[in-house]
Formats: sequence, C-alpha cells, structure tokens
Amino acid sequence: MFFSLTKIFNKYKPFFEYKTLCHRSKSSLGVWSEDLSTDIKLKIERHWSKDVLSQKKIDNDTESFYVLPMFPYPSGNLHMGHVRVYSISDTIARFHKLDGKNVIHPIGWDAFGLPAENAAIERNIPPHQWTRSNIQSMKMQLLKLSFDFDWERELSTCDPQYYKWTQYIFLKLFEKGLAYQCRAKVNWDPIDKTVLADEQVDEFGCSWRSGAKVESKILTQWFIKTTKYAKKLFDGLSSNILEDWKDIINLQKHWIGECNGIVVRFKMTCGDKKKPIDIWTSEPYKLIHGEFITIKKDSIYLQEMENMINEDLKCFNPITKCEMPVYITDDANYAPERDIYIASPSNNEEDFMLSKSLNVPVISCKQVNIEIENKHALEIAQKNDIGGYLVSSKLKDWLISRQRYWGTPIPIIHCDGCGPVAVPLKDLPITLPHVESFGSDIQTLDKLAEWIDCTCPKCQKKAKRETDTMDTFVDSSWYFYRFLDPGNNEKPFDKIKVSGKTPVNIYIGGKEHAVLHLYYARFMSYFLHSLGWIPSPEPFKKLVVQGMVMGQSYKLKSSGKYIPPDNVVLVGKEYKLKNTGESVLAQWEKMSKSKYNGENPERLLTTYGCDTTRLLILSDVPPETSRRWSDASKSSNTVIYFLWFSYT
Repeated sequence: MFFSLTKIFNKYKPFFEYKTLCHRSKSSLGVWSEDLSTDIKLKIERHWSKDVLSQKKIDNDTESFYVLPMFPYPSGNLHMGHVRVYSISDTIARFHKLDGKNVIHPIGWDAFGLPAENAAIERNIPPHQWTRSNIQSMKMQLLKLSFDFDWERELSTCDPQYYKWTQYIFLKLFEKGLAYQCRAKVNWDPIDKTVLADEQVDEFGCSWRSGAKVESKILTQWFIKTTKYAKKLFDGLSSNILEDWKDIINLQKHWIGECNGIVVRFKMTCGDKKKPIDIWTSEPYKLIHGEFITIKKDSIYLQEMENMINEDLKCFNPITKCEMPVYITDDANYAPERDIYIASPSNNEEDFMLSKSLNVPVISCKQVNIEIENKHALEIAQKNDIGGYLVSSKLKDWLISRQRYWGTPIPIIHCDGCGPVAVPLKDLPITLPHVESFGSDIQTLDKLAEWIDCTCPKCQKKAKRETDTMDTFVDSSWYFYRFLDPGNNEKPFDKIKVSGKTPVNIYIGGKEHAVLHLYYARFMSYFLHSLGWIPSPEPFKKLVVQGMVMGQSYKLKSSGKYIPPDNVVLVGKEYKLKNTGESVLAQWEKMSKSKYNGENPERLLTTYGCDTTRLLILSDVPPETSRRWSDASKSSNTVIYFLWFSYT
C-alpha cells in the first residue's frame, strides 16, 4: 500500500479546506482561530499523544500478534535508521491493534559491547554509567516520536536480572556439551584488544568495528557448538512457517553451507602431548576404514606440538579404538576451511595415489559397501556422542569469548583439580565487579584479582573465575522470549507465557543483521526447543528487512575529501565548492558524521513534529528499498501540507 501523497492531496484539497473552515471551533485547546504555526502543531501533538497512545487493555483471550523491531544499541542519539525501523513497526502494531488483536510491541536495549566501553575509557567513567545515561536520552527521544511501545516490558541486556538468565542458558549449553573451551587460532583486534569471530572480520581482513588489520593468535577460547544443529537449521529454512524471508533464506543457506559431511573428534598425540582434533569428512566410511591421517604444514594443531616429525605423530580413532599414523603434507585433497584429511587407500583411488606419494604402505585391500558403511559410521559416532552430525566443511562453531570488561561474565570456575566447573545456579548472576574509575588500564577482568579468586564448588579448594565475557550476540540471541515474561525471577521465561505468542509474527530490522544475528537467534531457538521450553524451533515467522536511509554527500572531485553541504553551491547543473569553484561530486550514501550527510531526528521533531517526520520516512518507497532523505523533496512538502489539513 504505497501511494503518491501528492495525488491524494491534490484530489482532496477542497475537502481539506472545507474541513478546516467547518471544524476550527471543535478544539479543546482553543487554537483553531489562530494560524497553524509550528509551535501550535507541536502543542497539539503533545496534548493528544497520550490519548492516542492510551488504548484499553485487550482481553488475554484475544488473538495475540507479536510485532518486534530489533532493539537498539544505546548510543545516546537516535539516527534516521532508528526512526525508520520504529515507524514501520509502530504502523504495523497500530494497524493490528485497531483490528482488535492483542498486540505485543516491546522495546529494550542491546546494552553491552565495545562502543560503550571505549566511550567510558575516553571519559574515565564506568561503562554502566555511560550506558544508563544514553538509555535515558534515547528513551526520551522515542517518547517524543510517540511510538506506542509496551514500556512495561522494557529490558536491558546489561541489567544483572537479564544477564543472569543469559548465564543460565549458557550453563544449559555447557551441561549438554554444546559450550566448550579449547585453544584455537583466532582473529585479534590490536586496537580494541579482543578476539573477533570470523564473521566480524571483513573481506580485507579488517575488524568490523575498529577497522584495524586483524592479527592471528593462538588462545584458549569459549565456543558454542552451533555446528551440531547445522542440518536442522539448513532444513528449517524450507519450513512453511517462514513468511516473506525472500533472499534472506539464500543468505542463511550460504552461511550454513551444504551439510554434506560429518565431524568426529579424534585425539592427536606426540610423545606425552595430546590434542583433541576435529576431523571432517564427506565420506563417513573412512572413519571405520581409514588407514592414515594427513595434516597441513601450517595447521594450528602442529603449532602446539614442537619438534615433531612424522614418525612421532599418532591419532587415536574413537570409532575403531585404534591409533592411526599422521603425515604432514599440503598435497591431500583438503575440504574448504579444513586442514585435516582422513584417507582410505583400499577403497578410494585418489587416496591410493596419495599413499604412494607419501610412501605409506596400504594396510588392507578389503573392499567395503560404502553406502552401508557410511550409515554405520554415523550410528557409531552418534551413539558414543563423539560427533556424527551433518555439517558443511566451512561452518565453524560460534566463538563467544571476548577479552573485555563490558559484557556478560562467563559463569565458569577454573580449578586445578576439577577443571572447568559450572557456577551453581543458586549463585547466579555472576555480576561484573564494580569499578570506580575506568581508565585505559582497566579493560579486562583478569586484572581484578579480588573478583577472580574464589572457591571451587566441587572440591572447595582455591580456584579462579573465568575472565572472558560473552559476545553480545549471545545476549541478543534470546531477548525476544524474555520480552514475553520480563518479570520472571524463577527462570528465563515461562513456556505458558510464550505459547500462542511465538514465533514472533513480524520481525523488523536492517539487512546487516540478516546473517549473523538471525543465525545465532535461530540456533538458540532450536536449542531451547530441544529443552522443551518453547513450542516451535523457529523464532520468527515474517521478516521485514528495511533498507538504509541515505543522505546526499559531497566530496571534492580532485581528492575525494568529503565536505559539508553548506560549503557547496549548485551552478547550473553542476555542484561547486563555494569561494573556489572547484568541482564537487554529489552522491547518495549511508548516513555518516564523517560524510556530513547525516540527519538529526531532533531537528525534524522541533521543525515538523513527530507525525510529519514519521509519515515522511514511510512515504515514497517500500520498506525494503533504500530511502533517500532530503527536506527538499517534493514528497516532503506534500506530507507537510497533508498533515497541516488533517489536523483540522
């Protein structure tokens, strides 16, 4: 339902003018005898906003309709992207409320993460203080825009009463063997001084946030075994429950990859050194009939086994309970993103040629029924809980460790005797230690000895807390369920409270979250469904992916330097730099302070009011399309006139 406001205005202009004359006396404010100035228009909006937003409570037996916009990071200031996404969600929520449905339209704050911590360091104040002030500021701006949110459901991920349950869910993952710690080659951001997941490094090898070239390190990190659900998540994209996911389905499928192989955890040994390794193969029969293993020369597994030679390396096969020789070579047919290969030269011609090139004797000449043995290998692996789940070669487990203060503490205690031990549920939440001043010397929990030192819950001996915090994607992977039961002090949410209200009817947000956030949220929902906590594994029915709000930017043709619009003048059909006449290029780009093409919603609110601002951001183009923002647009004036007359 997208239409030309200009045509509507011109068609009904006589009606608007007649309505203006006839109804000026029907005003509780007594202002219709005055010209409709901006001040009067804003006064009218403020006067009527409470009446417009105050709707009678609908009976709980009424059909529920869950409209959810992605909750914002509290930066302190709304931008036009916020105005667009919340105008869309508010319009949809309003429509269904007028249609008699019990509409759920909540809002909250994705409040942990690096931006707040770095800002706090710059100002030498605690991150919670900076975040709290930003939340207050943004909340006031949202109220000025008169969005009809369920404020009684408001939550913040940095609130201990929220992240208590993030920790609780983590411990459930740990209990099921889906959260684990191991040494791994990781991406290190030298500016933000933390690990980044592969997904947070761009195609140029730079950090998603700082822009720094990432470095490679080997660190002990926490992972969530999302790969175990890969096939279910892939197949779920064909579910009839998903509405209008369009190209997002292809993006998700591409990320997960074709689940055409399985992973089994072996153990590599070199003398007294042992290292668990994951072996992926698209031919499971090799796990039973494999005769040797090959490994790439630059593999992380070798970097921790110093001074090894081929004769020293062995690999324990948990399927056959036998040792296998390991050879170091780059010549095997390694799958994408994998550096270990299992070979069965008796049953595979390519493996036979590989064995000859490595001078490996063929142990067995027995031919096997590959189809039957593939099935047999899966059954053994799954029965013994050592893998055997279908997954693509490129998909990795979710790395959630972050070496920064401002995040959900990982609820694990490290004991020399007992190993990693779960914090007892009665001791949750494990809260962040209070820090009075927050200079550059306090960025990680491992510097806070009083907080780290503790007692092992199992043996009561001295132990230490885990000092990594969780990636903020963990906090946002389940928040839509907490919205439905925000006051629950006994568990994350009650299944009764989410039944009939989930999956979310409409989920609205930017396309930049269409891969990672949706993937993690879908994984978490599938896991919670496996626990029996939610009625459906899929979290969202319909997606509305809105395009960016673009601003017109100007840059010098000679150097590419961005310049403020006030320094530009239009000469004929060409843009020139004032005073010098130098040629200027004009283009539409994502709004950014550095490009001088941003728009402050506060200016629009004080100039036009919330109704005009919201209607203009919705006009002209469908939500999925990028929106070019300009006060000078024809539609802008049309909307202003349209609302001018509609006030009467």
